[in-house]
Amino acid sequence: MRLSRSFPAVAALVFLAACDLSTEPNVPDPIDPANDFYAPALAIDIASMTKLPTGVYIKDKVVGTGGVAAANDSVKVDYTGWTPNGTQFDTSKQTGRKPLEFLIGKGVYIPAFESAVIGMQPGGVRLIIIPTALAYGRGGKPDAGIAPNTNLIFQIEYVARL
Repeated sequence: MRLSRSFPAVAALVFLAACDLSTEPNVPDPIDPANDFYAPALAIDIASMTKLPTGVYIKDKVVGTGGVAAANDSVKVDYTGWTPNGTQFDTSKQTGRKPLEFLIGKGVYIPAFESAVIGMQPGGVRLIIIPTALAYGRGGKPDAGIAPNTNLIFQIEYVARL
């Protein structure tokens, strides 16, 4: 009998332990990409971009030719990524690096990055903005220089369908 009377208290403690009740003052709140500040060097005009149902913003800078990338296609892309303040955190265009190859939708990389390739044609160049909730979120990616709750900007160049 004693166990059954204490069950509500134990359940409450388990629930509270599972919740993140910390305020973590050093973690900024997420910023909607439409309200973020972008370094002038990035030349972001969010009003000219298309917002996908996922919340990702895209803009084709160059439309390629040939077959359109679709979910479950294997593709090869070059990319460069920046934070809104203009800091480049990664690129496939460094000396000695090769374009990224992946199956769209497998989720090996940031799923929103993968899905942003859908609809592109070889030779196409697309600018994308990924909201923090679809990127690295509250944790950020400190080893890559990405702070918590940072929206990500990528320029993707669709090299080929594999």
